Amino acid sequence: MELNEKLIAPCGLYCGWCPYYIVGTENFKCEGCFTRDKCTIRDCAEEKGLRLCTYCHEFPCKKLYEMYGRMSEFFNQIRRDFPEGIGNKHP
Repeated sequence: MELNEKLIAPCGLYCGWCPYYIVGTENFKCEGCFTRDKCTIRDCAEEKGLRLCTYCHEFPCKKLYEMYGRMSEFFNQIRRDFPEGIGNKHP
């Protein structure tokens, strides 16, 4: 599988592997970090002229620790929305 650089979020997550990006749900289909109206981490990186947070002299910052600290909530939401996984629904 070839990675699409446009789907690498500044925080380090790869949107191309996210089930909300790959198949979405009936109510939500994500088009990737750079299409969202607001993202604190992405907006911070853009303000600093950075593509990835790892290039920032403040890395890792409080924003990243807070986001990654909520990953269990994100994983639980994925389990609720995709209880059978995404199986053969990938592109």
